[in-house]
Amino acid sequence: MSAAVDAAAQWTPRTPLEAIASVCICDEEDDDYASDNWTAARSTLVAKTAKVQGAERVRVAGDAVVRGAAEIRGDAGPVGIGRYVDVGPRVLVHGGASVGSHALLQADAVIHDATIGVGCVVGKGAVIGSQAVLKDYCVVAAGAVVPDHSVLAPFSIVAGAPCRLLGAVSPAQADERRRVAELGAARRRAAG
Repeated sequence: MSAAVDAAAQWTPRTPLEAIASVCICDEEDDDYASDNWTAARSTLVAKTAKVQGAERVRVAGDAVVRGAAEIRGDAGPVGIGRYVDVGPRVLVHGGASVGSHALLQADAVIHDATIGVGCVVGKGAVIGSQAVLKDYCVVAAGAVVPDHSVLAPFSIVAGAPCRLLGAVSPAQADERRRVAELGAARRRAAG
């Protein structure tokens, strides 16, 4: 076992967020935490109640958070979770899914084998269908259903089941999403 794995096993939480999650720590800034099962960057927080199936096909980038009872299923295909992504409680990410950096997957969302772009927000309880593509900075409202094989244009705001276009995200809102994601990661690093 590497020193990083030993350090993670001896880690003691210092903040409420850390208390619900375990942290992977490595000596080198660019090192990834690699267990026998899955790979996560050193600055990733993964709740102890999160489940990873088919873990050898799951990759989580740095400064991401996988919250309690979230489930990532790499058994049906590879799963990629980008940097600064927040996977909310009870979110289900199926195999074949790819989630771009700065994305927010809110509680109870279901992501089938879809592609989620940079800075997208998937609302609470939303369902993203198989082979759907959400281009950068899309917002999917709570409870919305994005049908299989749908493609949402960049900066789209959609709601409903099936989803319909409601408006567009402004560049200022996109910048704010990026800033909030990076600020959250900086706060977690400062607390640790």
